[in-house]
Amino acid sequence: MELNGSVVIITGASSGIGSATARHLAARGAKPVLFARRAAELRRLADAIRQDGGEALVVPGDVTQSPDVQRLMRETLDAFGRIDALVNNAGMGGGLNLCDTRDDLLRQVLEVNVLGCALCAKYAVPHLPRGGVIVNIGSVAGEVATIGMYTASKFAVRGFNDALRREVKGRGICVVLVAPGFIRTEMTAGLRYNMPGPDIVARAIERALRSPRRKIVVPWWYRPLMYLGKIPLIADAIFGHPKTQARYRDRDSVKKLSV
Repeated sequence: MELNGSVVIITGASSGIGSATARHLAARGAKPVLFARRAAELRRLADAIRQDGGEALVVPGDVTQSPDVQRLMRETLDAFGRIDALVNNAGMGGGLNLCDTRDDLLRQVLEVNVLGCALCAKYAVPHLPRGGVIVNIGSVAGEVATIGMYTASKFAVRGFNDALRREVKGRGICVVLVAPGFIRTEMTAGLRYNMPGPDIVARAIERALRSPRRKIVVPWWYRPLMYLGKIPLIADAIFGHPKTQARYRDRDSVKKLSV
């Protein structure tokens, strides 16, 4: 897909990977449509993009609400006349052990990470042209089971991505899974790891749009670790270790975070 002049909807655009992706694509001539619940953050991002000579549309809304998602598509078409790509980035962290996670958070993680992804794709697909692209943001946690409901949601996104890719193949629409490891964003606040910033994922999303392929794992060094983690004895030893499990406890910043 040619980025210059393309219209790209980015969900969860108010911070982190979504915000970095919007800036990155706008710098390459794309017209990002910024969708998230936090309207003030979206407006600030759009202003920054315009100051740099780009163009952006702000549409506040919630990915779990069908009327909001339908309005997103209408406003995009009203403003630009077309939709070339969708980046399904909106998500929330549920990085806690199952028994430490509130019941309402269990539901919210699934609704935002899975239902939101499906609703946005459902209402975007009828408007995407041949050669259009959907990028779903999964996680290495969706390849190797790590933590509670967050892992469950990202496994679901991976399955949804594969099913959708096959469903829309005949329309000439490409569907790509981008699976990041730990990335330095608000969502990972409190984790004691050395993590790259969100720009590394923004560059992967650019590659997914320009030259779609089935899956992109980022950073690259997670790919061999991911394959090792699929060996049950190794995965159980690492992720079942008490020190590993302790890292996921008492993280209020993660409990409350969603985009």
